[in-house]
Amino acid sequence: MKKYIIRLVIGLIIASVPATASAQFISYAPAKKFVEVDVHLFGGTTGIIQNYDSKFREITDVNGDNGTGFGGGVGVVFGLREWLGFGTELNLLFARNKLNMAVSNTEAVSMSNIFIKNRYSYVNIPLFMSFRFNVLPGLRWNIDAGIYYAYGLSGRQKQNIYRSYVNNLGQLMGSTVETSTKYFKNSATFINSYRRSDLGLHLATAIQFGSHFYIGMRFQIGMRNVAYTPDGIVNPSVHNLNFTGCVGYKL
Repeated sequence: MKKYIIRLVIGLIIASVPATASAQFISYAPAKKFVEVDVHLFGGTTGIIQNYDSKFREITDVNGDNGTGFGGGVGVVFGLREWLGFGTELNLLFARNKLNMAVSNTEAVSMSNIFIKNRYSYVNIPLFMSFRFNVLPGLRWNIDAGIYYAYGLSGRQKQNIYRSYVNNLGQLMGSTVETSTKYFKNSATFINSYRRSDLGLHLATAIQFGSHFYIGMRFQIGMRNVAYTPDGIVNPSVHNLNFTGCVGYKL
C-alpha cells in the first residue's frame, strides 16, 4: 500500500511538471499571473519560549515541551514580477504545548511539582514578500519573508499540582490539585495569563511543482510578549513559536 501511494504521488508530480527545454533561475519579466490564489494545510510543532526560572527564584526547574499544531487557510500572492510578489494569508491555527516545573518556598519546607497543558487557537494572518526562483523547468522555489498578526479565539489550560510539605508536627504531608481554566486573559492561569493579540516574524519556503502543487515549511516566532500579568509585580517574558510543514494547491 505504501509503495502504491508513493508511486501515485510521484506520478502526480511528474504529470504536473511541463516539459520545457530550459528555465531561467531569476526571471525579471512581468508576472504571468497578477493574482495567485491557493488553499493549504499545515501541521507540525507549536510552543512558547519563556524565562520563568530567571524571574522567579522559587522555580528550581522548568521544562517546556512543544505540542502538536495544525491548521489551514487560503492565501493570495500579487505578482509584481516573475521573481517577486507580495502575499497574505488567512489561516486558522490549533496549537498545544506543555510546561513542567518544580517550585519550592524560601524555607524549603514545601515542594510542588506542576504539570501544565495548554491548548489554544488563533486566527493567523501573515504579510510577506515572496521571492520566486526557477530551479528547473516546471520546478519553482518560493521563499516568503515578512510578519504575521495573530488573534486568539479560544483556549484552555489544565493544571496538575502535586504538593508535599512538612507540617508543624514535622510530618510529611501531600496534596493534589487539578484545575482547568481559560487560556486568554484569565487570572486563574498559572503565573500569567496570555494576551489574545500577537505579532511576529514569518518565514516560509516551498517547492512548487508545475502551476498548482507545492510543499514546504514555515516558521513563526512572536516578537510581542504575550504574558498577561495586569496585577503582577514580576512580569515574565513569553513568546509564541510555530514550526510546521505545509502542502498546498494553487487555483
